[in-house]
Amino acid sequence: MNSVQLLGNLARDPEIRFTKTGRAVAMFTVACTRSYIPAGSSEPRELTDFIPCVAWGNLAENCGNNLSKGSRVFVQGRISVRSYETQDGQKRYRTEVVCDFVAQTMGSEHQQAAPAPRASAPQPKPAAPGTGFDSMGSSTDEEIPF
Repeated sequence: MNSVQLLGNLARDPEIRFTKTGRAVAMFTVACTRSYIPAGSSEPRELTDFIPCVAWGNLAENCGNNLSKGSRVFVQGRISVRSYETQDGQKRYRTEVVCDFVAQTMGSEHQQAAPAPRASAPQPKPAAPGTGFDSMGSSTDEEIPF
């Protein structure tokens, strides 16, 4: 099974582009902070992971229209690893989350839009009409234009 759920803040505004066939694609980064206690210490520390995400079609357009840097979001999708070749012939790999669902969350007011992984996790709240369970479709039929 390949399933990912993230809760964090957008590190920057979503970048929206269009494929040659006119299909929208949004690229954004979700900053997820986690706490840990280092060995030999009793003081908790925080570490932030910056997770690259990609959304397609209507979901991409909704992300571009409704999200901005700092937005608190819940993302559900799958891990994807793609490769490409640079202009100088080097092969590069990119690991990212391909989004099936993106919802903006707000403070302590949460409206359930997807099953929570555990009872203590905040519930997502759709950002605007049409940003609920949008299927991204298959991303293998078109290449990301950046």
